[in-house]
Amino acid sequence: MILLAVFLSAAQTTPGPSGQGAREPIVVTADRMDAEKLSDIITFTGNVSLKKETITLNSDTLIVFYDEGAKSIREMEALGNVMVRKEGRVALANRAQYYSQEEKIVLTGDARIIENENQLGGERITLFVRNDRSIVEGGNVLFYQDKAQKQLQRPEIRRRK
Repeated sequence: MILLAVFLSAAQTTPGPSGQGAREPIVVTADRMDAEKLSDIITFTGNVSLKKETITLNSDTLIVFYDEGAKSIREMEALGNVMVRKEGRVALANRAQYYSQEEKIVLTGDARIIENENQLGGERITLFVRNDRSIVEGGNVLFYQDKAQKQLQRPEIRRRK
């Protein structure tokens, strides 16, 4: 099995020590890499793993749309068995679209987020990476509470005499 590692620069820049913007590396490994138009479109297939800071994405296929003029990633599309992990949360879907300008990930196709035993799912889940929030469209939520917490949070009910 051939494993490819590619270092791509993210569109989002962070201030460096001298106040200049520094690009953060994205590391992608896969069984195969195909490049079109001399790096405008890069397709990774087979056991794809992407790592950027605290986020890890795994999928069957990852298509990276690179903006040669800006020297940055414009967009990425992950297909098949998509799993996104960040700080104890796992998001699963059949497809994920990453938009670097807005720093958001849009999950579709049996999309759900799991944190501990809690789950939320929907037709479409949008994760905003920068401010750690999400929007679930057409979905449902399943929360679990400990029995001790339920008893503490139960309101007192008084009956009139």
